[in-house]
Amino acid sequence: MDERERRRRSIQDGLHSAYLEGGRVSQAFLDDAREFEALRIDEEEMRRRIRARYQVER
Repeated sequence: MDERERRRRSIQDGLHSAYLEGGRVSQAFLDDAREFEALRIDEEEMRRRIRARYQVER
C-alpha cells in the first residue's frame, strides 16, 4: 500500500467513525483532507489547520 492509499483509508475511517457517532465534518475539513490525500500537505499541516479552524491551542 502506498502513502496515498494509506492516507485515503485513514481519512475514510475517520469520516465513517464520525458518521457512526452522528457527527458531520465541514467542507473546509473535506478540502484539507483532499490535499492531505494528494500529498500536498503533511500530517503536521493538517493538524495545524484543524487547530486554527477550531481555535484550539496546542
